[in-house]
Amino acid sequence: MKENQIIQNLIADGENEQLGFKSDVLKDSIAKIICSFLNSKGGTVLIGIDDKKNIVGVKNADKLKADLENYLVAAIVPEAPVTVSIEKINGKKLLLLKVWGGSKQPYIFNGSIYYRRGNITQKATSKEISDLIHNRSISEKNWERQVFTEVSLEDLDSKLIIETIKESHKNNKTNFTGDDILKFLIHYGLYENGAFTKACVVLFAKNPVRFLPQIRVRLTEYPESKTDKALIRDKYFEGNLFRIREDIEKYINGLGTRSVFDKNQWKRIDFSFPKKALQEGVINALIHRDYSSSTSGVAISVYPDTFVISNSGKFPDDIQIKDLKRNHRSHPVNPDIAHIVYLRGFIDKLGRGTVKLVEECRSAGLKEPVWKETSEGVTLTFHGPKALSERKQQNEAVNEAVNEAVKIRLCKELVTIYVEKGIGLKELMIKFNMSRATLQRDIAVLKEYNLIIFAGSAKTGVYKLTEELKGKLDSVPAAGNKS
Repeated sequence: MKENQIIQNLIADGENEQLGFKSDVLKDSIAKIICSFLNSKGGTVLIGIDDKKNIVGVKNADKLKADLENYLVAAIVPEAPVTVSIEKINGKKLLLLKVWGGSKQPYIFNGSIYYRRGNITQKATSKEISDLIHNRSISEKNWERQVFTEVSLEDLDSKLIIETIKESHKNNKTNFTGDDILKFLIHYGLYENGAFTKACVVLFAKNPVRFLPQIRVRLTEYPESKTDKALIRDKYFEGNLFRIREDIEKYINGLGTRSVFDKNQWKRIDFSFPKKALQEGVINALIHRDYSSSTSGVAISVYPDTFVISNSGKFPDDIQIKDLKRNHRSHPVNPDIAHIVYLRGFIDKLGRGTVKLVEECRSAGLKEPVWKETSEGVTLTFHGPKALSERKQQNEAVNEAVNEAVKIRLCKELVTIYVEKGIGLKELMIKFNMSRATLQRDIAVLKEYNLIIFAGSAKTGVYKLTEELKGKLDSVPAAGNKS
């Protein structure tokens, strides 16, 4: 789905509990709406749309974007992650603001607490305020806000924290001033009553596996399938979230062009996984995974034509898999962790990362990625070339696109080549009464799996078993022999 189509869909939906329109940049009015979204389930504000859903656009959008970002960060208490982006549609620029439901409710603007009722923003009632405070007390019992009394400041990567402070200022995503590490951690609820939270350990610990062994991420690269004995790579990443992300990103950047054999076309297909899409999938897994269990984790499995990210988290109750392919509400499982990642700029547009991920795969000519949720967690699978993936899906019941009849024929051909100690193409055609095209396809399969080789000149050469296969067959005792 193209970006302007997403915007058009939002406009068609009309204003509702999670969507508001503004024709002009009226900061106070916009802040009230954002505040109301923070106190509920999050939402989106489109600026440059009038009451009749007409696209009027925003002049000086670039300057107003920066002004609005700074204003909202400073005006709403406590500080909340709000993304502001410039969108183009019909030659006009719009400002799109998006925020997830706040984890530190109630949120206040200009001394008042605002709440969203339908498409109307109003001051919260006493009961609504009471509910918000109650919800906050529940959220503060979340795993990521529990503390480790045994963690000291020396256990944290001070350089990484200072780097995060600088990045948050550079990205205009914080109202925190100064560069004091402890004050920064207190500001974001990562240091409470003289102890560091578990979220802080995930984000900034030098050696977090001392305290949270489940933070490890396993990456396994297979030459063909999980049944292969030899692995190209099998590695654990054990650093904090940012270091793990950086190490995996280096691996992704080194993947380069991949090549897979399409047996239906009898040729190799070169392709590349879109790096941004893989990186988005990885950061999502690191943010949304379930860190609370010692048996939880994230695993990345890489095959010639698939890239699978599995994590122990789950989707929020009100998010379905189909929602991931369109603009949707973002509700992180670990809001404190997600907020710090947001400050670093690794979360671009709240709730649209998965949409971008799908678009990246489409643009690369690959099949759309597939999400699945099971009792063990969530998996995200990136597929290789679209045509190859579609054929594989259509032939799931067939083992690697070769049916039983063909497998039997291939076995007979191998036996003949073994018995004859080498045989030419014409002789094989006569023995099996097969056309040249069919036999050439069979030969391609046998060569692909390193079962046969061609020896000799183009005219008089013959097909022989590879030395490896011949050695295995020669070592098999003859029928009736007793050892």
